Amino acid sequence: MLNRLYPPLPLVIRSRIITLWTVLLVAVLLVGGVALYMGNFIRGNVRDQLAAQQIVFTAAADLAPEEKAGDACLTQYAGALMVTGDQARCYADHYIGLHLKESAEKAGFPGATYATLGKEQTTIRNDIAAAQKAGNQDAVKAANDRLTAAGNLRTTMQTGATLRGQLLNAWGWDTFGVGIVATGAAMLVVGLVFAVALVYELTRKAVPAEDPAVAGKLSALPAATR
Repeated sequence: MLNRLYPPLPLVIRSRIITLWTVLLVAVLLVGGVALYMGNFIRGNVRDQLAAQQIVFTAAADLAPEEKAGDACLTQYAGALMVTGDQARCYADHYIGLHLKESAEKAGFPGATYATLGKEQTTIRNDIAAAQKAGNQDAVKAANDRLTAAGNLRTTMQTGATLRGQLLNAWGWDTFGVGIVATGAAMLVVGLVFAVALVYELTRKAVPAEDPAVAGKLSALPAATR
């Protein structure tokens, strides 16, 4: 069946095809191997850096109701040491993010972020100046208390946002590493296909160029393809 679909080729053409398959095979194996190495290197580096921080997820029994009601990953990774990108994403978005939101609500600034608190502090300082000008000491004290709460919350937001950003950055690199590993594996699969094609060509016999059957097939081809 294959002989009818792919009749024997002259030695010169066959040697060129074998050379082509060999070059493609070596190139794909080289690129695939490098991709696998780099992907695993990136993921290993992320794992080592996260493990060095010694961040451990809260045990399932100690999770607050709000934490249990959130994303299932907090329960899935409960009690585990953070070593993967997905764990870093979970901790950043559903643990730190949740507690930053709760801190803002408890301080009286629901939905606030580090950036918005700067504007809030400016507004409060203007309120203090207006209350002082009006001689309303109760309003001054209340505004000062609110200014202190905003300052403390902004410090918390800054610390939390910094850690959250670092964890999400680790998640991004880990995801990138996964993509490179997948690409490397795909290249090796393609390399296997090239290897099969190469073996097939090596096991076939070439025919003399003056073979009438081959000459007839070649003469039927356009001149540019001979």
